[in-house]
Amino acid sequence: MKKILLIGLLVIFFQTTTYAQTIEWTSGQLGGGWYTMTAGLAKYIEEANPDIRIKVVPGGGTANPTKVDRNKSQFGLGLDCLAFLAKEGKDIYKGKPHKNLMMIGGSLSDTLFHFVKADGAKYSFEQLFKEGKDVRIGVTKAGSSDQKIFSWIMDYYGTSYEDMKKRGIKINHSNYSELSSQYKDKIIDYVFVNLGLPGAAVIDMLISRKGDVFPLPETMMKDFFKSYGYNSGIIKAGLYKNQNNDVFTGNMGTIIMVNKSVSEDVVYRITKAICENEAKLSDIHGSMASYKCPTAIKNATIPVHPGALKFYKEMGYIK
Repeated sequence: MKKILLIGLLVIFFQTTTYAQTIEWTSGQLGGGWYTMTAGLAKYIEEANPDIRIKVVPGGGTANPTKVDRNKSQFGLGLDCLAFLAKEGKDIYKGKPHKNLMMIGGSLSDTLFHFVKADGAKYSFEQLFKEGKDVRIGVTKAGSSDQKIFSWIMDYYGTSYEDMKKRGIKINHSNYSELSSQYKDKIIDYVFVNLGLPGAAVIDMLISRKGDVFPLPETMMKDFFKSYGYNSGIIKAGLYKNQNNDVFTGNMGTIIMVNKSVSEDVVYRITKAICENEAKLSDIHGSMASYKCPTAIKNATIPVHPGALKFYKEMGYIK
């Protein structure tokens, strides 16, 4: 009897260790929405597929396409316009087209750019970049979508980190949690972050210290759409404390990227698990309510993986 039990345990052990595969999924910075979203998706995927383990790792909007393309991370969250630029080898990916980059679905959530200015901070958005002096700014770290958009803004106004430094502007590169603390502690007066709605870090900032979310110039956003495929969006009035008006700003759609070498079966099963839990996605993060499987690849900016296409065809979402 003991021998039979031992054999049974060994069989279970070898089944779980031999056949279970670990997939790395690059997300966002700790404290941000992407990390929370990926962890939630991983739970649903693993529940539906006991032989799949998801290892969630921190990442960033500009870095994730390259991590997935090089198969360092097999899956990753990305932004539609950055994924397009990476696939085409443009902008920061110039001369390095990401030929292994594919996707499962888009509009998993929208991330809107937040320009937060503390009450009493003297410069407007344009003044800050054109003539601002001796102020403190908070931006996320290099490799993030937030920082990339910030670099586009600097280019638009003909300035740079070096030029701003010469004007006495101090820029702190930190994660969302750190930027929130720095704003509350009056270490920084201006914050630039790209977050799903509502942005937890922004809520925290504006509850603790007076300030507001301000709009981006429409002429600049028109230029960004032509140059980078970067769309516009609206942060509705009342979303944040003391925000009385709609705020015109930039909007990136979050997509699920995958390396083309991942098997059709694995991608099919992961796509299926996500879609079967579509109604629960908003429980993970409110911004994920926008994800609808029937239209997940309607505006695909990069090629869709065959495994995902197989599922969508079976469901009748595409022909």
